[in-house]
Amino acid sequence: MPDSSVFSRPYRQRKEAFFSVVDGLFLAGCLLSLAVALINPDQAIKVFIFSAILSLPALVNNYDNLLKQKRLLILPLALIAFGLMQIIWVAIYKQQGSPFTAAYRSYQNGGKNLLFAAFIIAAICSQPALSSCKGRMAQWVTIATGFGLYGWAGYQLYTVGGANPLAYRVPLGFEFATGTAYALTFIALLASQAILNLRGFLVIPLYFIHFALSTLAIVSTQTRAAILVYPVLCIALFLLNYRHNRTVLFGALASFIILSLAALIPLKPVLEQRYLEFKSDITAYQGDNSNTSIGARFAMQKAGLETGQLKPWGESLEQRSAALTDLNKSDPSLSGALLFVNVHLHNELMDTFSLKGYPGAILLLILYTSAIYISLKQKNILLLMVTGAIVAYGLSDMVLYSKGESLISMLALCFAFILMPGAMREQSHE
Repeated sequence: MPDSSVFSRPYRQRKEAFFSVVDGLFLAGCLLSLAVALINPDQAIKVFIFSAILSLPALVNNYDNLLKQKRLLILPLALIAFGLMQIIWVAIYKQQGSPFTAAYRSYQNGGKNLLFAAFIIAAICSQPALSSCKGRMAQWVTIATGFGLYGWAGYQLYTVGGANPLAYRVPLGFEFATGTAYALTFIALLASQAILNLRGFLVIPLYFIHFALSTLAIVSTQTRAAILVYPVLCIALFLLNYRHNRTVLFGALASFIILSLAALIPLKPVLEQRYLEFKSDITAYQGDNSNTSIGARFAMQKAGLETGQLKPWGESLEQRSAALTDLNKSDPSLSGALLFVNVHLHNELMDTFSLKGYPGAILLLILYTSAIYISLKQKNILLLMVTGAIVAYGLSDMVLYSKGESLISMLALCFAFILMPGAMREQSHE
């Protein structure tokens, strides 16, 4: 009687070949989506969805690995919970012909991107470590994407902005320069880790060159939050990777200080202008004038808290707008928030609380906590920095809202697992 293993061997070979192709296409889709996210967000989302679809057979093939490490499902489940909440909330409250249709669509798109990211992250975590060839490809594509975008930012500033950083804010492929700054932060953090993964004597010089160019690109957007947050996260990423090498640590700290001071010379006019605008906005807000950039943000945070307390289980955009109009009659300091009532309240937690009540705020905090917990448990430094950026930018804006911003933040979470596989997290730069 013939051995059954003789017949099963061709099946196993075909199965392995099939899933090898699927895994290759899955990684290629993630890389392509990252590469074009800041150039053409609409096309990048299509590729992102394609990658999410390919994650399903990968999950089926490797579900045993996930069952053995159930902790890896914490972040995907948190993403699914918050993403579904966004989508369900839109389904409940959105009315045909609503003047807030565009805002509802942005919340819905953000929720969808969180769902897609959940499946992609689960698939990445369920797979064995990338082969050395795929790992190198992911690193070099990420680095090339970063440097390419910095070059494009310089090109836009020179050709469109007339080389005048005071009068022109670089948008790249986004509608607004603020979203571009957040997206560049995520890309730059990924590229920074990819450079550190290369190892060798050129890694540190290349890291400093990348730090300088990425900082210049972010400053060209004139976004205060990014100008403050990105250098801190980039320096922290380097120091944590070299935490066991004191010689490099001290030398790097000195280099970062010198490089930062040197960068102040060409960037001084931009930084001075943004600082003076900040002081002017604060002075105006102290005089109950919230119709400024900073004042409006303070007003929106206050408005989010007060409208959320009025409807602790959630409300529609129309209801929030009406409530805010009434509140403004008794508290004129909220007038700055009325300018953005048809978009969002420029604070992830306050905006979520004002529209989705306590359930939404709790799910958002669970999402933040889950990402931080997994980064610490898995010793994933890059994931910790990416999460830090999401939380920090969520204090003065929203990165889990709309198509472009939510896409790039979710791609950053996905690549935190691609660029920092399990084996690499235990390594340190000696």
